[in-house]
Amino acid sequence: MDIHQLRSWIFELYEPLENERQYIVYDAERGNLLVDVPPFSDRALRLIRGTGPASVLIVTNAARGADAARYREALGVQIAAHAADAGGVPDGPDLTLRDDELVRPDARAVRIGADGAGATVVLVRKAGGVLCCGDLDLTSDAARSLMRLEFSSVLSARRPPMWNAGRDTVLVLQRELHRPTKRFGILLQAPWDRAYKGRLEDQMTPSPLVPRDTTAAREAGMGRDTLVVARQAREQTERAPRPVRAPTPAASAAGAAPAAKATARPRSFAEDWQARGTAAPPTTVPNRERDIQPVASAYRPVSLGRPVERLAVETLAGLPSVDFFWGGIDLSPDGREVAFSWNRSGSFELYSAPLDGERIFQLTDAGGARSVWPRWSNDGQRIAFLRDTEGSERLAIWLVDRDGEHERKLSRDDEATHREIEWLPDGSAIACAANVGGTGFGVQIIDAATGERRSLTDGAHDDANPRVSPDGRWIVFESRRSAVRTDADLFLVPAGGGEAIRLETRAGRPGESLDARWSPDGGQLSFTTNARGRQEIALADLDGTAVRGIRYLTENPFDESEAVWRPDGRAVVYLHNRDASLAVHRVFTASHAATPVADLPGTYRSARVGPDDTVVATFSTPRRPNDVWVREAEGVALRPLTNSLGGRLDPALLVDPSHVRYPSADGREIPALLFVPHSESIDGGPPGAVLYIHGGPTGQHFRWWDPQPQLLANRGLVVLAPNVRGSTGYGREFQEANRRDWGGGDLADVIAGIDWLVAQGIADRERIGITGGSYGGFMTLLALGRHPDRFAAGVSIVGVVSLRTLFETTRGDLREYLLRELGDPGTESGLYDERSPLTYADRIRAPLLVLQGANDPRVPKAEALQIVEALERAKTPHAYHEYADEGHGFAKTANRIDATRRTVDWLDRYLTPLMRRYLA
Repeated sequence: MDIHQLRSWIFELYEPLENERQYIVYDAERGNLLVDVPPFSDRALRLIRGTGPASVLIVTNAARGADAARYREALGVQIAAHAADAGGVPDGPDLTLRDDELVRPDARAVRIGADGAGATVVLVRKAGGVLCCGDLDLTSDAARSLMRLEFSSVLSARRPPMWNAGRDTVLVLQRELHRPTKRFGILLQAPWDRAYKGRLEDQMTPSPLVPRDTTAAREAGMGRDTLVVARQAREQTERAPRPVRAPTPAASAAGAAPAAKATARPRSFAEDWQARGTAAPPTTVPNRERDIQPVASAYRPVSLGRPVERLAVETLAGLPSVDFFWGGIDLSPDGREVAFSWNRSGSFELYSAPLDGERIFQLTDAGGARSVWPRWSNDGQRIAFLRDTEGSERLAIWLVDRDGEHERKLSRDDEATHREIEWLPDGSAIACAANVGGTGFGVQIIDAATGERRSLTDGAHDDANPRVSPDGRWIVFESRRSAVRTDADLFLVPAGGGEAIRLETRAGRPGESLDARWSPDGGQLSFTTNARGRQEIALADLDGTAVRGIRYLTENPFDESEAVWRPDGRAVVYLHNRDASLAVHRVFTASHAATPVADLPGTYRSARVGPDDTVVATFSTPRRPNDVWVREAEGVALRPLTNSLGGRLDPALLVDPSHVRYPSADGREIPALLFVPHSESIDGGPPGAVLYIHGGPTGQHFRWWDPQPQLLANRGLVVLAPNVRGSTGYGREFQEANRRDWGGGDLADVIAGIDWLVAQGIADRERIGITGGSYGGFMTLLALGRHPDRFAAGVSIVGVVSLRTLFETTRGDLREYLLRELGDPGTESGLYDERSPLTYADRIRAPLLVLQGANDPRVPKAEALQIVEALERAKTPHAYHEYADEGHGFAKTANRIDATRRTVDWLDRYLTPLMRRYLA
């Protein structure tokens, strides 16, 4: 399991308990936590009680049997011991174990070593619930047998912590790493510290250690039998959030041991993409109890156990969904009400819902216009939002009061697009980014009473994400102003006007610093940066307008984003991207202790934190539409505030995709989601398959609600949704791997997906289709033209046809995106022509459906008309449909249903055997 699932009660301890024990976290497809308890003492007993209840204590070896018996009496747990160690337990163990035996359905004992040097370790599936009492030296010969197991982390009193470790780490621990000077253990932060007492309140019930708020830090004694006092703990964790390994001193005295040879750290287990994938990510909810066995391959159809009914397109595609793309949701300043955009009425309108009730209030009714991006004023009386018509994306700023009785349009320029709106603290104005007068996006201030506009930047660089400081004096935003177009930086500009000041956040490294947010006291900025190779959360400590220092909050190989401060300023909540799932995590700014807040398998977005630490976010899964979910401050489980699924559909009829990886032509591993139909949907033999390409390319397929692959799977078609090179979520190198190479390596990734499906026996080589929107439409057209013999059908949705004409006609900020991704068409003319689908349109042989929005500002409909003309000249079977009231994608429910029906019927027609279609 990911080390960040070790809850916030594990902290660095600079004054360790005597004879500190070791802590091992195993990973068997879904790993969990094993706690190795220290020698019995009152302090150790309090620490263990604070971690939560346990049901069984495993005796590692006979030498610790007496300690185990004392814990049994104090904690009321059962003792389990191997037969070879049973004699060391006073009054005997409650359970006598044999080699490799189940202790309970979710815990297996593994015996290592022999001849009096044996030890028992435990493989567990649930976080907590199992304690271990004993000694295990990872450098011993007995520990070599651990190499046959896969485990994700080792925390040791004798060695530095190894995050996401594997077999190679055991070898390194045994042979190569020198001994550090610091040691580690578990620590519950002292609850008498007012500033830090929230650590206990975040994930646990109130602590029984000492009366809350009654003991001053300076009055608490420091010693082996007491917790570290809060003041000293805070000073140490803030001074050195992570241990620093001291260099091995040179041998200066006779007989001194030579310095250990420096070696490169092995690649961590979590970064080993060749390792067997996890069927579903670990969650904070305990996995169901069952025997510990490897997860079965998800490549083969699984029986539903009953006939599969044919799903109606209007039922599935017609389900509403809370918007997460256009600004997401917002929590009121008092934390009692959430505002969101929902298309329950057929188009996106604004709604609000109190967190403590079941009522939902509709605030707007614009008769088919799109109302999105709600933002509460600081007094909680008004909501600013954005609205456009017919998919034009010319989003104007509107205001509506809290009861939804009165609304008015604020911005005056109907041709401009406004985005990323935020109130000034005094409610007098709204900051935003807007492309006024045909320029690029600049930072603007809009007076909330008159609608008068002030420009803080001139729009020459497409500035984005303006955020106002708590005192209202400064605005931080992101912009690309360096000579290297692909780099992005944070800038400060006075709210009253003045020059923009660049903040040094990348230490001279290439990359992007984005999405900055002010701490509650205005002294820090959280932001996302990929300067070190992955998207991660960092803090910038400010000294006026200068950056005093940068601190990275987490250390792991997964991309993270959207950091939101807790109101007390002690932690940030952010999104953790792993294996196509987005979870909500939290990390403390002083200790850097990280823990999940919400991580059910699926996709969370737009996390917001209330004054009492209540967390609200949107959440969807492949079997449930996007809804607003809430987790109360004292709770563990989340509950939905909206219910888009209702009772109109049995979720069991839908399929849950598996996250897989397959090799591309150059050996690179390509992550993907694989939708395999229920076996009842397939009439023997490998079924047809559809390659489903996402937009972007800097986008990603997630475990989220998407009716299209579900409907295709319901009709017996496999769907492979690859996150080809260029996708987000897998580090900067992967994201930039198709820069200046659209239609190169990424297209090879698509074709390799076909080869993998056929080689695995998953799909029929002769019945392969492809579809996608935007960049996905571009890849669809290019694949059909450059590999006409590999596909039996295709559907392009708002797809790019000619890179050259797209550059000439698309919106300015997207033109800048093309310059970053492909270069200047004036100097890269050959590349623009070679990688355009229009160049190969006359080679397309597979029947092709083209869908387009008439008002698309990103990929204008002239693109679609070009490919239609080429198909007509080549007499290729095709169909074209245009939606007069849509833009880049189809927002209105009726249009979405129609587009989904056309897509599914087209692919079903050409990829499903005739007799099956007839019987259906």
